Amino acid sequence: MSVLRSAGWSVRPSFSPHGPTSPVTLLFDDAGLTQLAGDPAVAWQTPWSEVRQLRLMRRRRGAVLVAVIAGVAYQWRSDEALSRPHYEELRSVLAAHAGREVPRSRRNGAIAVAALVILASFAGNFGGLFVRSARSSALTALTGVNLSARDVAGTWSVSSSASTSELGTIMPAPGQVLTFGSSTTLPAQDTAFNLAANHFQRCLGVASVNDRIYGLAGHEPSLQVSSPVFSSSSFGGIQVESTAQYYDSLDNVARDVAEMSRPSFGRCFAESNADMMVGRSSAVTPDLTNGVNYHARTFAKGWASGGAVSLTLPVIGVARANLVVIVEAAGHYEVTLAALVVNLRSARPTIDALANAVLARVTSDTTVSA
Repeated sequence: MSVLRSAGWSVRPSFSPHGPTSPVTLLFDDAGLTQLAGDPAVAWQTPWSEVRQLRLMRRRRGAVLVAVIAGVAYQWRSDEALSRPHYEELRSVLAAHAGREVPRSRRNGAIAVAALVILASFAGNFGGLFVRSARSSALTALTGVNLSARDVAGTWSVSSSASTSELGTIMPAPGQVLTFGSSTTLPAQDTAFNLAANHFQRCLGVASVNDRIYGLAGHEPSLQVSSPVFSSSSFGGIQVESTAQYYDSLDNVARDVAEMSRPSFGRCFAESNADMMVGRSSAVTPDLTNGVNYHARTFAKGWASGGAVSLTLPVIGVARANLVVIVEAAGHYEVTLAALVVNLRSARPTIDALANAVLARVTSDTTVSA
């Protein structure tokens, strides 16, 4: 990976309150833009995916570079003469990442620079408002898709604490919202996860490089929202939680559904999740093989696949329980519903009703754009 180093710049505004604005050295590589500011230098690294409205203009002495990052327009100025080869290399690197050169007018160079900054600032602020508005709409839609108190009747309790739920070993923290991108911090893939992934891929007959569920072919959603955990003493004890995901690309959902439509997916997915649950609870991964496909009886018309497996786990006051995992998808959405229950036979109508309620919302709420 080659790195282009360009020294002699200043920046405004600073990247942090009262932070250094000079001297600035810019580093450009395949991953992104790195700024070294101040003495001693403080580094800020920004991936190209976070850089917007990248513009470059050559001045009589030096150059001006403008970019919008996180909705803020930054301007870098170089007051040192740049050699033609260095400027051409800089222009080439920026062009490879959607940057554009702005022609310099001999008479109106200062005006052009000001206009460039104003344009970038307007684009950044307006674009930021648009993105935040769209994300807010998507977040509202995802929250509405998930399980909620209106879906459970009777003596159910609600918890937003992962510590009160065994489902927390395989499901995201209750109520958690994740906006995926370069700054997203994901949980580490521990031994239990890796063993579960191996189990799933062996069970389904898919190589890790082609696996979109646990493997290298997977694609992160744009937004993910988890419901609270709902618990009841009915059916010997039951816990349920759902996680809804929004994908910008319909193709990503279609590719996921293609893998999840394999005949043994439900069973393999339930077994691998049960392995991970037991592994994270007791540090022993059982490599369960007693799973079955679970076909939820739903009235809503949409795609769904599920599995169920019996496991030994000190949960809800007993050692034996059943894990049911159902995945539903439509349009831009994928939703995973998990239930941990002692008496699955008596709980099945309730679990099916919950799956039907979620699927009905998924199939009727696919027009929101993030």
